[in-house]
Amino acid sequence: MTPAAPAVRTPSRSVQAVGFVLALLAGAGQAQLPAPVAPPRPAREPGAAPAITETAPARLDAADLAAFVDGAVEAYRRRVGLAGVSVAVVDAQGPLLLRGYGFAGLEPERPVDERSLFRIGSVSKTFTYLQALKLADAGKLRLDAPANDYLPPALRLPEDGYAPVLVWHLMTHTAGFEDSALGHLFAATPQASLPLNDYLQRHRPARVREPGTHAVYSNYSVALLGAVLAQVEGVGFEALLERDLFQPLGMHDSGFREPLDAGDPRSAPAALQALRSAGFARKDGGFESKGFEYIAQIGPAGAVSSSASDMAKYLRMLLNRGRLDGREILPPGVFQRLEDDPLVRNAPDATGFAHGFFRKRYGEVTSLEHGGATLYFHSNLVVLPELGFGVFVSTNTDIGRQFAAELPGLLIERYFARARTPAAAAAPADFAATAQAYAGSYLGERRTYTTFEKMLISSNAEIRVGKDHLVLSANGDSTRWLPEKPDVFRAERGPGRLVFLRDGSGRIGGFVSPGGHDVFDRAGFFDSSQNVLLLLGLSALSAVGVLFGLWQRRRQPRRPGAAVASARWLGLAAAAWLVFAGTFAVAFAQLAGDEALALFHYPTPLLRVALWLALPALLLSLLCLPLLWPAWRSRDWNAWRKLRHTAAVAVFLATGWGLWVWNAVGWKL
Repeated sequence: MTPAAPAVRTPSRSVQAVGFVLALLAGAGQAQLPAPVAPPRPAREPGAAPAITETAPARLDAADLAAFVDGAVEAYRRRVGLAGVSVAVVDAQGPLLLRGYGFAGLEPERPVDERSLFRIGSVSKTFTYLQALKLADAGKLRLDAPANDYLPPALRLPEDGYAPVLVWHLMTHTAGFEDSALGHLFAATPQASLPLNDYLQRHRPARVREPGTHAVYSNYSVALLGAVLAQVEGVGFEALLERDLFQPLGMHDSGFREPLDAGDPRSAPAALQALRSAGFARKDGGFESKGFEYIAQIGPAGAVSSSASDMAKYLRMLLNRGRLDGREILPPGVFQRLEDDPLVRNAPDATGFAHGFFRKRYGEVTSLEHGGATLYFHSNLVVLPELGFGVFVSTNTDIGRQFAAELPGLLIERYFARARTPAAAAAPADFAATAQAYAGSYLGERRTYTTFEKMLISSNAEIRVGKDHLVLSANGDSTRWLPEKPDVFRAERGPGRLVFLRDGSGRIGGFVSPGGHDVFDRAGFFDSSQNVLLLLGLSALSAVGVLFGLWQRRRQPRRPGAAVASARWLGLAAAAWLVFAGTFAVAFAQLAGDEALALFHYPTPLLRVALWLALPALLLSLLCLPLLWPAWRSRDWNAWRKLRHTAAVAVFLATGWGLWVWNAVGWKL
């Protein structure tokens, strides 16, 4: 589950589907980042958003709003191809638009309406965050206490050389976990959907940085926060959120429950099945209905299903600081924290977190928002308390990310002058020359560090310099960024900020992603998985050349000696590289060609075999290194053969180092 802005990042389409869930945009060295603000609650920091107010502006023309949204949806459905869309637009007084578009099911075709249930992905996290704030306000949970104080023994984080993880770190993505998704983030069947505590124990990621260093998006952290909340209240997580949020809000169709096996305490009522929208994949000019996406095993991070009608109530409650239709849903202290506590930011001008909610600037105003994605649903929730305006949008199609990301901004730009993107200042005349310091390759820190999954879900980004702007290329998309102040660039349109980070020597060491939830470090040659795959291809070609040369010389008389041994060992290494490269290519093609293998059945048996076959290739290549000396001393070899022999060893060793960096060896799977 991921914010809607970036998506799921890999060489293959099937693994890119996971990129929708993970948000991926090469680090020779990590940038030095300012530490996020600590959890206490002083007065609002300078430059922070003004307090949420209850003053409601004049209501928008609902008919004009409906006509605009109808046109926008129709345009995207025709241009991109969306099966169905669910939209709620509200102000503090009530709904302005509740509408469904397209279809929620095929055979028979069911239209989307305001009660159709869509999967909202990581928007679910906002309910988890608010529940944590409610318990903190009631004195049942201390945000600055170690998470282990509230966890059962089996889930407590082990001593691993890092400082304790605080509850607050889990809410702000600053616990320091690596990221992981393949084979466990989604489940293909109800039987494969583990209980939350079992999942958290079995799939615990390694911690790779000190907690509180900076924010890097983590589904695991929010799932662990859900376990904390359940332990504190002694109630199952799903029942807890129903008791404290969904039922008081009147969101009777919504919740974290899924259609699991009978007897599973997390299972949803059968009556809701008729309301659920299917998820669709765009295929051959039409739509293919896909199976249910089980997320209960990591439910607090993304399992909610909801409708436009129910999400409208949630939006109104947020706009009214915890009250809905005269009833108190959340105590004022919850919203006091959202308003007054300093934002957690990876840099002063970067997008920040208000206890898990993203806080973005739209012109003169600031939002509370969160995006979300599953494999086939893309959602976005944006609340502008200063304007008394909120939007929820969700699509049920795998290619719906762009529409979900863009619709709230289109509405904000159309109806609120204060929230429009101001005109950009002219770039300095020498911009193209001075901005070269930002150009280069970068590797995102939201990745796996300890296993081969790193090669499949890591994301590289490229910064190029234009005449008066920067171009950020990542995930197959390119965007323009205009200079705003030193090391800070704003999106050509919209609320995004691209903030560069300098290391201790004053050089550009990385940047904060526009969403604020990832950091990209300067990348060296081996920090690009594409470069390593190119090296592997070069090794295969070199291996063919080595074996062909041995075959050509098979009948030539040889004098015994170390040079002959060097040639034979190189031949063995070449054969090992060919076997590995061939097996690896087939295993990789399997993952690329079958989405289910990558998402639900990773790692495949063939991939296991392939990565263990890397070991003999690596060891034999290392053995060839000391044998270079006798090869160069041989009088039977001419200089050209010695150079070819050395080049082959160098290519094998370079490839081996690249595979090691990317964990492409058996025991690191």
